[in-house]
Formats: sequence, C-alpha cells, structure tokens
Amino acid sequence: MSSSGNPGSKISSASAEIHADLQASSDISIDSCKRVCLMLGPYRNLTTLTASTLFLHPNCQVLNHARERIFRIPQIDFLASYTKDTFDRFIKYAIFISGKGSRGKYGGSITYSHAFDPQYEMSSVFDSTGSKLIKQTINCLLWKESLEASNLIRKLSVNLDVLLTSEPRLVFLLPIRHPLDCALSNLRSGHALRFEGIDHPISFELCLQAILQEIHWFLSLQSQHKDRFFHFYAHSIDSELFVSLARFLSLAPCENWISKASSVMVVKAKYQHAESNIRLYKAAVNSVFSDMPQVAEHLLQFTCT
Repeated sequence: MSSSGNPGSKISSASAEIHADLQASSDISIDSCKRVCLMLGPYRNLTTLTASTLFLHPNCQVLNHARERIFRIPQIDFLASYTKDTFDRFIKYAIFISGKGSRGKYGGSITYSHAFDPQYEMSSVFDSTGSKLIKQTINCLLWKESLEASNLIRKLSVNLDVLLTSEPRLVFLLPIRHPLDCALSNLRSGHALRFEGIDHPISFELCLQAILQEIHWFLSLQSQHKDRFFHFYAHSIDSELFVSLARFLSLAPCENWISKASSVMVVKAKYQHAESNIRLYKAAVNSVFSDMPQVAEHLLQFTCT
C-alpha cells in the first residue's frame, strides 16, 4: 500500500531529512564566522532584496526562511534555549541547508527567492562573482525569517539582555520600506495575517499600525543595545550605508561589493497612495513615534518622495 497519502509518513520523512542534514553539517568549520544576524520586522519589507544584496558579498552566507526546520529542532533552536553549543550547531546547520533548498517557507538558498528571477539583475550579478552557494570563508551568517523570528522572541519572552551578553556574535537587522507600500504588499500577499493578534479580515489601518509597531519595537531594542541592532530607510540607500552595514556585519566594505550592491539594491515606488491613506499614515507615525521624533521625521520623508 502506498504511503504517499499518509501524513505520518511525511512527518517521518521530514524528520529523517532534518536528522541527516544535522549530521552532515556537524563537520562544517565556523571559526571564521564572527557575526550571526537575524532579520526582524514585517515581511514585504525589503528583506529579500537586502539579504540577496548581502549574499553578493564573498564572505556573507544567507539562509532564506526554513523556520519550520529550525524551530522544530531543540538542538539548534537557540531562541528557545540558548547555549553556545546550540548556537554553534545552528550556524553549522543553517550554512549547510543554505546551499540547497526550494522556494517558499521550506527555504534554503536565497537564490531560490524571487530576487533571483530571470527578469532581475541579481542572478547575473551573482554569477559574475564566481561564488558558490556556500562561501569558502564565511564571516557573517544572515538568517532571513523576519516576522516569524520577531514573533517567536516575543512569544517565548526571550531575555535579549541575557542572550546578547551570552552570545557576542548575535546581531539584528531591520530594513525599513515605505510603510504604506509595506502595508499594501502585506495585505495583497496574505502576510498581514502573520501579525500577532490580528484576525481575518484585516483592515489597511490595522495592518499599517502593526507595521509601525514592529518598527517601534525594534528601535526600542536598538536604543538599549546600540551596537547589536541596525536599521536603515529605503530612501537613504547609498554607498555610505553599504560601508556601515558591512562593518556592522563584520564584513570587509570592499569596493567591488559596494559597486554591485549599488547596482542591484534600487527601491522603486510600486504603489500610488490615496490622499486619505497618506493623512492616516502621517497621523499614525506621529502617534506611534511620539517618543522618537527623529524616527518620525525619517518615516515622514517617505511621503515627500
């Protein structure tokens, strides 16, 4: 009798694959890996473009998604229970599975993401680097599973003070796309339902509020741990940003990478917004960021472009 329709057989197969990958990754050397960066914040927030651009760097390895594999393995789920051994096993496993995989939540290599589709420049630029899917020398591992990681940190009440003190390699990154664009994209893609405490149907206003609250949460953490959190705005992408980002991630700010990054990391306005939504946005920004006036100023710049 075929087991193809048996859910139990699929779970067993998945568990066997995870175990095999965990074993296969055990011999990977991670001595050169000085930074492990988790992207946080909303989906549809330049995370794929940012991760793909960083993957062009010869010493940056990127794991795309794969949350269902990471979060189901106690030996590597360092957010649930941190030890140095757990964190080291996570790095090795993440590097190993980032050299293969598939599109979507299963994840793996960032080259399976939409940023590497043929109509975009990213794939050809990566091919021109001559790099392999797993870099020879990895100074930084970036994991792109933004909102799910943020949700888990809050769900588990992770003590980030203790975690960051215990693990000096760990840092966090937040790109900030125009929140109005981010909100529309989340609504159209269905990712809006991943925000905590929001049920279907979700309004544009609720989605926008959730995005602004995610940004505020991250920046509040950054104010407490300035050298461990990094954010940037889509309207302020330039070569100086790439230098700062590289240094934050313990990557050499090499001119060749900065040139490639500048050519591919171009954010184009995708949506036209009704004047009523722009007014809604301005009011929401001033309300949510009343305690962060400089941040509010940066966020309001999106309405000037």
